[in-house]
Amino acid sequence: MKKFLIATLAMTAMTTAAHAGSLSLDMRADYNSTTFKDTPGSTDQTKFYFKTGRLDYQGKALEDLTFRVRLAFNKDATRGVDASQTAVEYAYLSHKMSDLFTLTAGKFNTEFGGFEGATSGADLYLTSPFYTPTGASTTLLGTKDLLYMTGVKGTFSFDGQQIHVLATNEPDTKAGPTASQNSSMWGVIWRGAFLEKALNFNLSYHTLAGPAKDDKHQFIAAGVMWNSSPISASLDYLMGEFKADATGFKDSESSFVGKLAYTGWEQWTPRLEVISTEEKIGGVTDRTNKYIAYGVVAEYKPYTDTNFRYHFAYNNTTGDLDGVADKTVRDEFVVGARLLADFLK
Repeated sequence: MKKFLIATLAMTAMTTAAHAGSLSLDMRADYNSTTFKDTPGSTDQTKFYFKTGRLDYQGKALEDLTFRVRLAFNKDATRGVDASQTAVEYAYLSHKMSDLFTLTAGKFNTEFGGFEGATSGADLYLTSPFYTPTGASTTLLGTKDLLYMTGVKGTFSFDGQQIHVLATNEPDTKAGPTASQNSSMWGVIWRGAFLEKALNFNLSYHTLAGPAKDDKHQFIAAGVMWNSSPISASLDYLMGEFKADATGFKDSESSFVGKLAYTGWEQWTPRLEVISTEEKIGGVTDRTNKYIAYGVVAEYKPYTDTNFRYHFAYNNTTGDLDGVADKTVRDEFVVGARLLADFLK
């Protein structure tokens, strides 16, 4: 069924190229070698895999009515409470009602996770535990769980700034059957661009209920980015917490995510990434775990007029776990390539 849908989408877009906006292929394939030291439950691995693989169709039904459907072929066909498959990342309509306000309905980006969350997955090499929960807590949710959700979103745009207000389904990763869902995730996000979009700010708050009555998840993101050649730099503060009503215990996680890139060369872009995280696990006696991660990235574009690149990355993550004498160590080497191409051009 999924193959048929993709084929139909491609044929429809090609035969109506005069009216369609774009049909893009975004594909990133990597060789990954990861080794662990003093990390129980983790085993070394070496693999080739698709980090990103998706078709992205965008177009207009009317001048002020746009739509977008994005399908990922490296995700499974599990259906959520909205009846869409995990592989469907976007499926929405946007109605621009005025220069100030746009209404979006369907499956869309929840503006979650600060500048790290706003970065395309095809451009991520090292992610924070806030993005991909990898700590000891089993209750905390992350950006990967909440980035694409089905609901409704209102966007106010003025003077280089945007305010998003949204309500969506609960995530399917929340404990309990999706059929029992009876509440929503709520979010409000402000993004501002100044100095000809060189200086950018991001502030957001999201909340949703937990698996039991009166359990609560809360998420805060605050970030600043400077993006003016030859320097691109960003700093995020990301915080998530879960409070269980029955016990009063609270798990929380806070991450600082810093990135610095030099964009002054025509073909090469080097980048340095640093992530510092503190995780607190509530109980009769609270536990605190700390993680520090470093990443070095080099991207090479052999063609100036095509969005194609090779990339090389090394990541190191060290964990200092409460009550554990030895620090956990994770080393990761990544080599791969990415292509983003529009079929209709």
